[in-house]
Formats: sequence, C-alpha cells, structure tokens
Amino acid sequence: MILDTLDNLEKYGYMSPLMDKVLEFFRNTDLSTLETGRIALQGDDLFVNVNRQGAQTRDEAPIEAHKEYIDIQVPISCDEEMGFIADAFMPAPVKPYNADRDVAFYSGLCDTYLNVRKGMFVVFFPGEGHAPAITPDGILKLIVKIRKSC
Repeated sequence: MILDTLDNLEKYGYMSPLMDKVLEFFRNTDLSTLETGRIALQGDDLFVNVNRQGAQTRDEAPIEAHKEYIDIQVPISCDEEMGFIADAFMPAPVKPYNADRDVAFYSGLCDTYLNVRKGMFVVFFPGEGHAPAITPDGILKLIVKIRKSC
C-alpha cells in the first residue's frame, strides 16, 4: 500500500510500465469535471472507473481484494476514510473470488484506517485488503486499474 499526494505520483513510475499513461491522464484531466463511468486508457490493461458511492460506516464497508489489478484510488468530491489489512491477516472470504470482476469480499474490519484527503491517492496492490468509501455523505472518486502483468 502507498499513501501520498497526487503531486508526488510521478515518484511511483516504477510500479508498472503503464504508469506513463497514468501520469499523462492526471496531467491532462480536470478531475472535477469527470462523470461516472469507465475511461479506457489501454483496453482492459489500464482503465479508470469513476464511481459515485453512497454513505457508509466502517462496519458497512466490506473488505475487498484483487488478484489481477493494482488500484490507485483518488477521492474527488471529499475526503475519504479507507481501511487497510495486509494479505497475511485477511479474514475468511464471505464472497469468493469473482474472476470477471477481479474481486473477493471478506468479513470483519481492517487493522488500519486512513484519512485520504482530496488531492491524495492510495495504491492497493493485488492481495492487499481494503475497505474504501467510508464517508458520512457519500463520495465521487476515481479508481485507476492497472493489470499487474503489464
């Protein structure tokens, strides 16, 4: 997991050969004008999901983890709390891995909770558990999905 400001995103170019396209997207996109949906940057290897999620508490936010994609999560409309749990400490799954959606869901709470402010990002690597979108009023956010094998 990485937590930092968008101003420092370029420091993490080593994460994937596709990071040049991610950086270009952030340089050339006004995040405040994005509408919900999917933005393809390189087919299924690199894309952006712009999501609007409703209010939820820590108890309501399920832990999720992915196998194929790295997530770069960026709050747009407000600050967001996100949970984190290392893969070694993941609880039992409540919904098994869905390969089509690249996600499994787990019971319980995360070990750590982070306040992610507007202008920041969090990277979750495959296998790392996270519980995103914990906000009192809901949130507009974007999630960059980078296939780990690229």
